[in-house]
Amino acid sequence: MASMVPVFLVFLPIIHSSFGAVSLNLKGSFVVKSPAFSTLYKDTSPQGSKPKYNLIVSTFAGPTIFGPSVDSVQLVRDMGMRMNDISSITPEVITKSVIWPNEISVVPDGIFQEHLLAIPDGFLVPTKTNGAIKLVDVSTPGHSVGPFIVSEQSNGEWFYHRVEWKDMDGDGDQDIVTCRAREPIIPIIFGRKDEELVWLENPSGNYKTTWKTHVLAHGPDVYFRLAQLATGDGAKPCIFTAQFFTESISVYWSTNKNGLFTNATELQSRVIDNSIGRVFDVELADLNNDGRVDLLVTTNGNNGSLLAYEIPDDFRTGRFIKHVIAVGFTPRKPGTGKGAPGSAIAVHAQTNDTNSKPIILLSGDDDGRAYAFEASNVSPTDWNYRKSTFVDAGDGTVGELSAGDVDGDGYSDVFAPSFNENKVYVYSFKTGSGGSTIMG
Repeated sequence: MASMVPVFLVFLPIIHSSFGAVSLNLKGSFVVKSPAFSTLYKDTSPQGSKPKYNLIVSTFAGPTIFGPSVDSVQLVRDMGMRMNDISSITPEVITKSVIWPNEISVVPDGIFQEHLLAIPDGFLVPTKTNGAIKLVDVSTPGHSVGPFIVSEQSNGEWFYHRVEWKDMDGDGDQDIVTCRAREPIIPIIFGRKDEELVWLENPSGNYKTTWKTHVLAHGPDVYFRLAQLATGDGAKPCIFTAQFFTESISVYWSTNKNGLFTNATELQSRVIDNSIGRVFDVELADLNNDGRVDLLVTTNGNNGSLLAYEIPDDFRTGRFIKHVIAVGFTPRKPGTGKGAPGSAIAVHAQTNDTNSKPIILLSGDDDGRAYAFEASNVSPTDWNYRKSTFVDAGDGTVGELSAGDVDGDGYSDVFAPSFNENKVYVYSFKTGSGGSTIMG
């Protein structure tokens, strides 16, 4: 995401699927300098009967001598109330005390009294490699507190991309689970190359201090997802890892009888697939509507792909069945560090229509597009999709997409950061909702 070449955004028509036509409509856009990741979350603070959704946007850019860094975390509170006047949105700047902030997420309710966001940051960019896990209090609009660095900073420079929460040691406190990596240009100065799956021990609710780091395994580096899956021995917690530098999709679990992750010698793992190149991201969703969760996987590079894996009855021993949804993604403009595609999410056009195959939305990353994949038919054994483009930003970059029904009309709304255009574009699956139809 290093290119800063101005581009013009083009919206292309999308063809209906043969079994259920849907429409994706452009509602508008608002200005954000260099938007990269978007995250939508439900704000469960006291309110009326309608759920309230907040939109997080992270921004960053490479080092420059011509002005201050644009690295920041920004927030649009109650996005649903802004859908009728999108162009007037000016996000609240939560903090600029970040270094290349990646996928920001809300800290789940009940862990702390305050309303917190978790910020993983850092990347393989000069002056941006010293990342951390940070927590920031956003309880009061217009007055954030922090961020507070909770990851240990004494053992080299690491970068982090995602945070999830789980009680790893059984003490009743939710701990941070994450992956981290370092790929130093000069190892003798900045530490050796390494990738780790780690968890940070919650110090009994004190989020303003350093948390103890526990290393579980070497290999996982960027993205991952926690899951609880059925086996012949009952439900087991596990961690699916998208391993970019070690080029595999893998799964980790503990043999501890209580499902704890306190002893690294009790950690088991297996490689699901190491033949697909650099694995970028992994998500879990029932993609074929058979009542079982699947893996939604992307690989990133000069020939990136979108893949699905059916999870077996026992993830520890069974065969994961791979389905190729799309291949051949490539950066529109060549350059060091560029790749395609980015992350994928599975959504339903109508939020109450969950008894159907979801639509897959994919960020093209450095191929400058955003895509929708709609299943060709309803059969759970048919993995054919129709690929359509709903954003084309030329040789720019499209960041991480997010989706949810922010205005309570029963239809999913979609948010797409256009990095080089300095805008976040907003769409709705509701027809006749204003704006222009770009899908359907």
